[in-house]
Amino acid sequence: MKMRRHTKAAALVAASAVLATALGSLGSASAQSGPATRLCTWGGTPANPTGIVTFEPGITDTPSAGPIAVYASGRLEGEGCKGTMIFDGIARSGASCESPPIFEGPVYGVPGVTRLFGSGWGPQVQEFLYDRQGNVVGADQPTLKVEGNSAPNSNSLDCNTPQGFRRAPFSSTVELY
Repeated sequence: MKMRRHTKAAALVAASAVLATALGSLGSASAQSGPATRLCTWGGTPANPTGIVTFEPGITDTPSAGPIAVYASGRLEGEGCKGTMIFDGIARSGASCESPPIFEGPVYGVPGVTRLFGSGWGPQVQEFLYDRQGNVVGADQPTLKVEGNSAPNSNSLDCNTPQGFRRAPFSSTVELY
């Protein structure tokens, strides 16, 4: 009887060791084979923004009665990032220079990314990137250059005009998971 208990205990210890080893190797295998986060630039850098975003009609101080068409395009660069990233969506109704617009719509030119959704305040925006199934697969943080003297055709004072704020250079960091 003593021998049987000892054998069972030894078998349990051995099984535990095998299980721990198997789980440990699964964990390290998935850590090694999992996708890495990539950081890219979209539309240049803050010091040299080369992306262009347009708003039609322009964004004014008065909340919009309907959606505003938004088109943003710029080079996507960095390790594993190349080509042109395009957002061709909208700012939802109620968008104005005084309140944070909510942006949504399709994204083109980035494999695995089909849509974006996010809001912004002032010259900064925080958007999440989604795949076809609706999973978050990245994020981007565009910064608009809005001072009229340093950015032609871009002036935040245009918010006070009937035409509104219609165009600005931008740059962004894009993080792809």
